[in-house]
Amino acid sequence: MRRVLRLLPPALLAAWPMAAPAQEVVPFCSGQPAVWLGGAGDTSDISTAAAALAQRMDASDADNTYAVIRVSGAMQALRIEAEGVGTGDPLIRLETPDGDLLAENDDAVGLSSRIEQSVGPGDYCVRLLPVGNAGVTAMLQVTTPEMPPLLSEAAGSDIAACTAETEAEPLAEGPLEAALPAEARTDGTPRYLRFSVGDGVPLTLRAVSEGLDPNMVLFDRAGSQVAANDDADGLNARLDFPSGLAAGDYCLGVAPIAAGEGTITVSAAALDRDVYLRDAWRRGELPPPFDGDVPMQPIDLAADAQTIVLQDGSAQWLTFTLERETALIVSAHGGLVGVDSKLALFADNGTVVAQDDDSAGELDARLGPVVLQPGRYRMALTDVNRPDQPGAPIRPVALVFERFERVE
Repeated sequence: MRRVLRLLPPALLAAWPMAAPAQEVVPFCSGQPAVWLGGAGDTSDISTAAAALAQRMDASDADNTYAVIRVSGAMQALRIEAEGVGTGDPLIRLETPDGDLLAENDDAVGLSSRIEQSVGPGDYCVRLLPVGNAGVTAMLQVTTPEMPPLLSEAAGSDIAACTAETEAEPLAEGPLEAALPAEARTDGTPRYLRFSVGDGVPLTLRAVSEGLDPNMVLFDRAGSQVAANDDADGLNARLDFPSGLAAGDYCLGVAPIAAGEGTITVSAAALDRDVYLRDAWRRGELPPPFDGDVPMQPIDLAADAQTIVLQDGSAQWLTFTLERETALIVSAHGGLVGVDSKLALFADNGTVVAQDDDSAGELDARLGPVVLQPGRYRMALTDVNRPDQPGAPIRPVALVFERFERVE
């Protein structure tokens, strides 16, 4: 069989990475070189920093832009913010160096983004991504709760700090772990729920609504913010504590981002590792194992220039294998049937290679061009409009693959 190769366009050929002498680059995030937010490992330690760690950064949908911070003390509450320069719309992700997603946010204050998360000792990667445009320039800042924030409007502005004087209802009578699963409802006005936990109880807190956009902020007994989330699952909020919270008393504030009609269901449940992983696979946040029971549609890129994927609200997984270094572009077309497509590409080792949502300001996604090395890959197609809703009406999405190989 004669092998037909497509010649690289001049722009792609010029951008193709050339071989270079190996050199050590520290630190790394998802296998990609990154920069210390602060200059070096010691000066990027937020546990000992006297002021904010901040840097102006550029990001594009074709490159991975990472900044690394270090936490050297015990459990540390972080405030991570990105403010676009000009009309830029930045999205930020908090990840482990191996690429595991811990938190993500877009548009917490206008087009600016904020993540408030507590983490243990270690190094952490903050990824900057553009939304709606090919690139973005943003000021990225990491602070502790005691430091002044970058953004003037507080996250969850309708949720004030919960102190001993704040009127609140119990989420559970007695220790929360003895009452799991626990649930409460609110009519959409700000509401505060108190609970106590023992040390090291893995826990998931959720705020779910069909008609409202819920936001959650967790406070400790003194009224200091422990963690906050908005839009972890579509418009729904979720806080996960795999290692549990420190033993003590807590107050959870819940309110909608904007006024509207509907109810918010607040729930607390034990965080089961297997259930958590399955949920993450359904949301397209982590790639399932190749030999697992999650269905994956195989694609032969040498023979298939396009395929149709039936989107049912959960992540649809595809897999392909490359024998040679290849530049790839993947386009997802589903906007005409109401699909807000998002693509995420994972390497064999599970790291995020590339992702895209709302390419060129439209609902359709376009991933790449990205240069891939030989190996196996997994790709998730999700619908941002209705994530993680099994049984939802099926909507077709056309995936188009453009493949380029170097001709020597």
